[in-house]
Amino acid sequence: MKLKSFKEKDKKKIGIILFTITCILLITGVVLFRTFAIFEVNNNFNVINGTIEDPGDIYFAFYVKNEENEDYVIQKNMPRKEDGYVLDESRSYCGVTGKNDSNIKVFVTEDNMIHVSGVSTSRTKCNLYFTKGQFILGKGIPLVSEGDGLYIVKHDNLSGTVNDPGFQTTEYRYAGASPNNYIKFNDEDWRIIGLVNVMTSENKVEQRVKIVRKEQIGYYSWDTTLNSEGINRGKNKWNNAQVMTILNDYYYNSKSDQQCWVYEASLKAKQTSCSFDGKETHVKGLKNVWNMIDENIIWTLGEGFETTITTPNAYQQERIVNNDDNKWPNEASKSTFHSIGLIYPSDYGYAYGNRECTENNQLGNQTTNCYETNWFFYHSENTKWLITTSTKDEYKVQNLPTSKHLYDGSDAYGDGSIYPTLYLKTNIKITSGNGSSENPYNLVQIF
Repeated sequence: MKLKSFKEKDKKKIGIILFTITCILLITGVVLFRTFAIFEVNNNFNVINGTIEDPGDIYFAFYVKNEENEDYVIQKNMPRKEDGYVLDESRSYCGVTGKNDSNIKVFVTEDNMIHVSGVSTSRTKCNLYFTKGQFILGKGIPLVSEGDGLYIVKHDNLSGTVNDPGFQTTEYRYAGASPNNYIKFNDEDWRIIGLVNVMTSENKVEQRVKIVRKEQIGYYSWDTTLNSEGINRGKNKWNNAQVMTILNDYYYNSKSDQQCWVYEASLKAKQTSCSFDGKETHVKGLKNVWNMIDENIIWTLGEGFETTITTPNAYQQERIVNNDDNKWPNEASKSTFHSIGLIYPSDYGYAYGNRECTENNQLGNQTTNCYETNWFFYHSENTKWLITTSTKDEYKVQNLPTSKHLYDGSDAYGDGSIYPTLYLKTNIKITSGNGSSENPYNLVQIF
C-alpha cells in the first residue's frame, strides 16, 4: 500500500490540536498550583522537620498575617518562632483539596516542627495561618491588641530596680474579661497570669510562666501578730505573716487540723480550724505537683506604696532595689524564696483588657469600664489579699476589695480571700486543650 504524504491542511490540524493540548495542560497546572498553593512534599513523611502519623502525601500552604491591613499573604517558606510568629490554630485547617477535615489536627512546636495527625487520605492539604505571637508553655499563642487574649507588655524606666541592669523589658500578659488562660494544675482549674520576668537564686534575670488558682483556698487574716498593746492587729511583714505559713506549709503540704486566723470585732482576731487534705468539705492542698513548681525564684516584696500610681509605676515599685550591689536576696532588698505567694498589684493592673486602664489610670481609682475588662476580678464579692504592703502603717496591707479597685489601707488582722500564686518550671509543656474554661490546657513535665 502506498503511503500518502501529509497535506498542508493536515499539518495545520495537528498544530491546532497540539496547541489546544498545551493550553489545557497550562490551565490545569495553574489550577493545581492555586489548589495546593506553595507546598513541600516528602514521601518519607519528614515534612519540614515535621511528623505525620498516617501515610499519604501532604501539602502545606503558609499564610502570614500582614500587620498593617490584617490580611493574610501566602509565602513559600514557613514563618518561624525566631521571627515572632506562631500558628493560629483557630484559623488553620487541613483536608483534601483545601476542604476542612475536623479529624486532622495540626500544630507547630516551639522548635519549629509541624505535627499533623489524623491524615487518612493522600494529597491532603494544610492551610496554615501564622500571626505574631509568643510561646507559652511550649504552645504558640497569638497576640492581641484589644479585647481578650495575650498582650505584649513593654517596661520602661526600670532604673534602680531588680530589672536593671540587663533585664528583659518585654513580658506577655493575659488580659480582658475572659481570655482563654485556663490550665489544669493539681487536678483543678488555675489560670495563667503570663510569661513574666523574674530573678533566680543565681541572680540571673529570666522568664517564667506565672499562674494563680482559680478559686480561693480560704478567707483568713493576713497576719495577727500582737502589737505593743496586746491586740491582734498584725504586721505587714510577709516572711513572718500567717498567710505565708498557710500557703507554704498547710496548703503546700496538704495538712489537716491546723489553726488559721480570722477577723473578730474590736481589733481582735481568733483562731479557727483549717484543713487542706481535700476530704469532704476541706480544701485540697498540693498533690504530686511539687516538681512542677519553680522554687528557685525570688519573690521581690517592694517598698510598699499607695494606690495613687499607675500599673507601670506599681511594677517598678514592686521591684525596688535597696542595696548597692543589686544582689538578692538580703534583708535590705525585701525578698523571699517561698514556693507560693499572692499576686502583685501589677498582676491585676496588667490584666485589664482596656489599655487606658493599665497605662494611665490610678490603680486605686479605676472606673466600671476598667474592672469589667479584668479577668482576675471573678468572685468579686470577697476581698482578695495581695503580697504587697502599704506605706501607711506597719499593719496595713494591700488588697482588692469589693469596690473593684486596689486598696492599701486594710488591717492585716482583717479577713481576705487567699489565691495561691506560683511560678512553673521551664520544662512544663501544654499537651492538649484550648485554654477555655470548658477545655483548659493540660500540662506535662518534660524530663
